[in-house]
Amino acid sequence: MSELTDRMRTCAAYILQRKERGDAWAADIVALDAVDLLVEASNQLLVHLPVEPQAQPMEILQPVAPQPPAAPAEAPDATWVGAGDTLPALRSPRSPRSPRVCPQCDSRANKNVFRQGRQLMLRCPVCAKEWPYG
Repeated sequence: MSELTDRMRTCAAYILQRKERGDAWAADIVALDAVDLLVEASNQLLVHLPVEPQAQPMEILQPVAPQPPAAPAEAPDATWVGAGDTLPALRSPRSPRSPRVCPQCDSRANKNVFRQGRQLMLRCPVCAKEWPYG
């Protein structure tokens, strides 16, 4: 029912807006009587609508303390379990940590990249060591 009264008031507001813009049909006395009737009827409908029950207050919930994440039984070497953990150890002290580090001289200088067949290769500018990328 409240949707009907809202629509009635919207129609009345539209007619009044068109009257202010200078539309001849909206300035007609019949249109203005229609506006008055729509507003009066919507007011009467609202008076006779059943009253909705008052909203009941909601129950206040107590906050729950967050549980720390459970550590896995055996964490892999390359992951951290949580804040404050130690860095994972390298599997081999001579293995490169990334393709940017030379496996021979541990240089981090920019490498030369070239193609050998279908494979990308890296060349260290310091010691001239070549190895496949990736």
